Amino acid sequence: MKVLRLHVDEVEYEVVKKECKLAVEVSEEEKKKRLKDALVAFVSVESGDDKTLAKKAIDETKSFMEKLKVRELLLYPFSHLSNNLAKPFDALEILNFMKAYAEELGMSVHLAPFGWNKRFALSLKPHPLAESFRSYEKGKGEEVAKKEEEEGKREFYLLTQDGKLLPIEDVKLEELPEELRILVEREALKKGATESHEEPEYIKHVKKFGFEWESMSDLGHMRYGPKACLIIKLISSYVSELVRSLGIPVYEIRGTNMFRLDEKAIAEHAKLFGERMYRFESDGKDIILRYAACFQQFAAIKDWQISYRHLPFGAFEIADSYRYEQSGELLLCFRLRKMLMPDFHVFCKDIEEAKGYFLKLHELVYEEIRKLGREYVSLYNLTSKEFLEKNEEFFSELLRVEKKPVLVCVYPPGKNFYWVLNIEYHIIDKMKRPREIATVQIDVGNSERFGIRYADKDGKEKHPIILHTAVLGTIERWVYTLFDTALREKNPTLPLWLSPTQVRIIPVSEKFLEFAKQILASLEKEGIRVDLDDRNETVGKKIRDAEQEWVPYVLVVGEKELERKGETIPVRVRKEGKVEEMRLRELVRRVKEEAEGFPSEELPYPKFLSRRVNF
Repeated sequence: MKVLRLHVDEVEYEVVKKECKLAVEVSEEEKKKRLKDALVAFVSVESGDDKTLAKKAIDETKSFMEKLKVRELLLYPFSHLSNNLAKPFDALEILNFMKAYAEELGMSVHLAPFGWNKRFALSLKPHPLAESFRSYEKGKGEEVAKKEEEEGKREFYLLTQDGKLLPIEDVKLEELPEELRILVEREALKKGATESHEEPEYIKHVKKFGFEWESMSDLGHMRYGPKACLIIKLISSYVSELVRSLGIPVYEIRGTNMFRLDEKAIAEHAKLFGERMYRFESDGKDIILRYAACFQQFAAIKDWQISYRHLPFGAFEIADSYRYEQSGELLLCFRLRKMLMPDFHVFCKDIEEAKGYFLKLHELVYEEIRKLGREYVSLYNLTSKEFLEKNEEFFSELLRVEKKPVLVCVYPPGKNFYWVLNIEYHIIDKMKRPREIATVQIDVGNSERFGIRYADKDGKEKHPIILHTAVLGTIERWVYTLFDTALREKNPTLPLWLSPTQVRIIPVSEKFLEFAKQILASLEKEGIRVDLDDRNETVGKKIRDAEQEWVPYVLVVGEKELERKGETIPVRVRKEGKVEEMRLRELVRRVKEEAEGFPSEELPYPKFLSRRVNF
């Protein structure tokens, strides 16, 4: 960072025209400014500059101004002090931080409009300290408060079932349900279990189903084998059905995963997201990979002609989303750099309509986790306590669904969030760690930011309220939840509709192969994913292999079954850990009942194991 400081009798500037797409909006009053007896700091933000350097520059400038007994400071973006300039997005973020930090220190500070060509005039003071040039390099300044320190400014509470908001320090942790206590300790008190370097138990099991890291890519990117692809495809179909269960029109949108940071709406949204973005340069443009489906959906919907009659409606996409997570935090199927995000947005007329659909989504989120026999513990993030106090009945309805207290986090005032309520739904996994899975939030800022409008009854232009949700979380995180749930059972198994092979037939010898094929054909006609182990292996090995693959139903057929013409067949029921004699039609009924209401796909590989690649 390069800073030229001038002590002036007077300085005046006037904006002329925009120089880039990130040029800030300027009111008529702000287009021209004159200051007397001021310090002008011409600032060139360079590539790699961060808030550490920005803070150091302001600290030194404050001391310099106190020495000169000057009160007014003008920060003036100035690209001519360096040939190693930062990208406009980064430069604007640093300059805004410098202004905000100076105001925190009680300084009277002005920031000349960024991204504009300006004419200026100044009159320099005639004394030796009137001119000062400073260069700031990375690593030479005091460190900015770390993220944890910033988060320490947040306030945590426990919201009880009867609506009382208790400061977290007044809560008796030993009286909380275990899973809620774990969340409180981890999120609010920053203690509890730390991440282990040992490989979690679920890893070896998800790998057997084809969920693996891709070693030939960047860290944090996965590959999916045939079984994994089937599971991903089924979950994708299921969540597509779920979002349509709200009873509103849902429009599917697809597009690019690359967006330019010189687009103002993209830059503002990206600034709110934080630093974990994939960035690169293309044709001289600063590009980011999207970290959710918001960009493409909002970029498309801003061009739609929307009336109040069209609202509410939903937009949906299963998007490739990219987040540059730290390498030490990566965890297969949970914390990734590239994930499949089933992003659903609901566009509502106003906050009251938004609250109604928010509650429906909240109920849907809980309905799905309870289908697995699990519960979430929730963290309610708020930008102010006022929203909670003004919407007591709404929060009472949320708590009715929860059936337990929730942890509440209130962010400090002044942060420019686009949402007013953001619920994180956490499971507590086998290793006693909170894992955020699903989320729902009320967005009050992005429709205006992206220029999304609708015409009300009077023809007036308004901006809709937007609900963001991933009802199941990312698809990979839902897979994580499924396996974490399965491994709590004596005989782990996936829900039958997600089991790649639902029924396996094992003939005790080649003599019974044709009979086994007849059974296979009967089950195939019923739409059941069934395969046949015709390999030249012992029955014991075939049964062990089926168990390793978590096959829900295994039929072993031999002499007795052939003699009875398949009237009853011994069926190994994995979930119950026992063998039951069943008629074939009874097995069909059980499989169909378990899979009812869920999508179906065909077997993703050859039905005869002898013809199957060993993947």
